[in-house]
Amino acid sequence: MIEAYSAVFNNWSVSSKLELMERLLKSLKTEPKEKIFATSEFIPEKSAEQIISEIRDSRCFGKTRKIESF
Repeated sequence: MIEAYSAVFNNWSVSSKLELMERLLKSLKTEPKEKIFATSEFIPEKSAEQIISEIRDSRCFGKTRKIESF
């Protein structure tokens, strides 16, 4: 991955490379922010396995279907 980025950076000007370095150094000095999920409103308190189990348990295939006779 680093090699791929390096190939791209080779075409950049010196000032662009320096700006990138400054931003990378700044990001290393700051505390990491809380992880943001795809939608920031959904931060699961349960494991993926628990959520999947709840979804599967809530399905009603064939459980609630009633066939009336004619």
